[in-house]
Parts: sequence; structure tokens; C-alpha cells
Amino acid sequence: MILNTKTKALISGFIFSVLFLFLNFGCKCESISHKVLRLHIIANSDSLEDQELKGKIRDRVLSELGYKYSEAKDLMDAEKITDENLDLIKSVVQDEILKNGYTYPARVSLVKMHFDTRKYGDITMPAGYYDALRVTIGEAKGKNWWCVMFPPMCLPAAQGNAAMEDVLSPCEHKIVCGKNEYSMGFKSVELFFKAKEFLKDNIFDPVNDFMSSEVFKYRIGFKILEI
Repeated sequence: MILNTKTKALISGFIFSVLFLFLNFGCKCESISHKVLRLHIIANSDSLEDQELKGKIRDRVLSELGYKYSEAKDLMDAEKITDENLDLIKSVVQDEILKNGYTYPARVSLVKMHFDTRKYGDITMPAGYYDALRVTIGEAKGKNWWCVMFPPMCLPAAQGNAAMEDVLSPCEHKIVCGKNEYSMGFKSVELFFKAKEFLKDNIFDPVNDFMSSEVFKYRIGFKILEI
């Protein structure tokens, strides 16, 4: 679809008006995504057997490797631990697959990927792009399971909350533990990401277009002069 400059400007303006409306909240959500490492496991299929296998792999990975992340002090440490143990994690996953009588291939990688807003117990993780230890089983067409490897939320709830308080600022911690008081904010951030990705994949990238526009450069320059 080809859009003229005026139409692009109107679409970009609408998206950024929503973004600026929730700018403060959105920035805090984004800062959260830069401090945590998620675990993402995708089953071969939605069959009962494949979902049970996913659960066994989850338990095995957490029991044999989860303790390593308690040594991490920040996301950089957690990523280093993951990178140094990718081969070990894959061997553990593959061993559990064979142990249960399957021959599925397994893929283990450290990636940056988008997550929608998700709840884990009393914790709500806002939508955004997160670094993740990603484990895919077989065709990876089944339901997924996730938690947070760092801070170690996959550990018992009390320990996970304590670690979360150590890593996040008081304001960030209040957001993820805020029950329903931020539900509208979470939804707004999620809708913004979905709209941005749809436009980027199908029409144009409103963020890059706006950031590179003369209007944006003028406004940023004006704000700097004001300061």
C-alpha cells in the first residue's frame, strides 16, 4: 500500500499522540525490559503428551541450571551465564527429550523477542522486547511457557519478589507488582507495539519515519534550546 506524505504524517501523529499520552509509563515499562532475562519454552504441539514433555523440560532446566542465575547481579551477568551455558542447556533439553522416548530436535538460543503483557503469579510483565533464553522443541507449534530467569522469578515466589526488588527501581517494582491499578497502561503499551509492528510489516515504519523527519529534528532542537 502506497501512502502519500500527508497520510503518513496523520498516521504517525495519531500513533505518537497515543505514545506521548503514556510516555512516562511506557518509558518505565521499557526500562523494565532492559533489566530482566526471560525463559521461553515452546512445545512441539498442543497434544497432551507434547505439553507434558514441555513441563518436564522446564522442570529439568530450572532444577539443573536455575541456581546459576542467583549469582547474577544484573542483566549483563545473566546474559553471560546463558551464553556460557547454551551447549549445556541444549544437552539437558535433548537428554530429557530422549529420556521420555521422543526424537524431537531441540534448539536453544539467546534472543531478543517481543512479548505481550503477561502475568506470572502476582507479577505482571509489561509488553516489550526482552532478552530471552528460548527453547524450541520439535516443530515448536504448541503452547509456550515462560517465566523470568533473572531476576529469578522461576524460584519460589518469596525469593523471586526479593530479587525483583533488588534489580528494579521502586517505581518499576510497583508497576510489575501493582495488581490491577496499571491495567489500562499495560494495555495501551501493548496496543502501541502491535500497531507499530503492523504498520512496519505492512505499510511503513512510523517510528523511524518520524524520528528521521525534519519536524522531529526541529522539535528536538527546540527543546534543547529551551533547556
